[in-house]
Amino acid sequence: MTKMMKAIVWDGGQWPAGLTLREFPRPTVRPGWVLVKNMAAGICGSDLHYLDGQTRSFIPDSNLPAVLGHENAGVVAEVPPGVTHLKPGDRVAVEPLHGCLELGRLPICAPCAAGQYHICERGLTHVGIPLVEMLPGGYGEYSIVHESRLFKIPDEVSYEAAALIDVLAVGVHALAVGQSGPGDSVTVLGSGVIGIDLIQCLKAWGVTKIYATAKYGFQGDAAREAGADEVILLQKDVDVVEEVRRLTNGRGVDAVYEGVGGRTDVINQAVKMCRPGGRVIMTGIFDGERPVDLLTMLFQEVHILSSNSYSTTGLKRDYQIAVDLLASGRVRHDFVVTHRYPLTQWRDAIETAFDKKGSGCLRSVMFHDS
Repeated sequence: MTKMMKAIVWDGGQWPAGLTLREFPRPTVRPGWVLVKNMAAGICGSDLHYLDGQTRSFIPDSNLPAVLGHENAGVVAEVPPGVTHLKPGDRVAVEPLHGCLELGRLPICAPCAAGQYHICERGLTHVGIPLVEMLPGGYGEYSIVHESRLFKIPDEVSYEAAALIDVLAVGVHALAVGQSGPGDSVTVLGSGVIGIDLIQCLKAWGVTKIYATAKYGFQGDAAREAGADEVILLQKDVDVVEEVRRLTNGRGVDAVYEGVGGRTDVINQAVKMCRPGGRVIMTGIFDGERPVDLLTMLFQEVHILSSNSYSTTGLKRDYQIAVDLLASGRVRHDFVVTHRYPLTQWRDAIETAFDKKGSGCLRSVMFHDS
């Protein structure tokens, strides 16, 4: 008989009708794959884009119904034979990305073989994002995760903080791409959770001067707490490019880290606030084509670099670097998790995440009963 679990199940429809809390088949262990009892799940902006219909077309109907939630942390519940570095009761953060090696797809594609599984040629399978196949995410009681995608977390790191290691790893990878460090001046566009963790990573890497933009006042406050030296609030009478130029005495910054995406035209702004020879590092997911001032790029030799998710930097996984940053206290998530809800209040949790302006929400997190 199939074991069942409680889960918030998405049928592909728009919020709120498309989600229901109900019984859903509980995943089972298989060789190399570990059963995790989820303890906390962050509600990511990409989840909201699926639910409001913006990116619904990305999801094949064959992968529905689905259990979302790719920002997860929990406890190992069951381990299959052959897995020796994990045991039931271990506290773990879940890396949601799975490529050729984990899925047993042969021959392994060239990026996966090189440790760059985030750009897998066959497409990634995510826990909690049903793009290629459906692996139940943190909106349910249990997830099945490959052993290589589980990272032990110390007792002093809360499940809520550990659930957001996914976001922190995005920042770690962006810095590996952007190569910023001591002596550099940097602008971070956007002070949502990605922007806040980018700021914390830049600070940990010793970047000298950090400017940040923020849509709302509460985001600006968080950016300052994260380590931003100056915050530019986005207002109708403020020219962000001119403000960055003013703060840098007309020179521009060495690098701009973009953490907004959506329907915005921030890449054009980013190019114009760079110094000659500067760098723009993209981390946001944009909705359709966006204009770029190619002449400014050419004449100023500004380089646009894309940073997609995370994978391996040198010989170390970006996710492990993120775990270490959080465990050491060099990065904090206590002020990033602004709202906490039990799973039974899931509608309130998601509504809060949608209503950022009204709720002052950086990240809304749902927690499961222990």
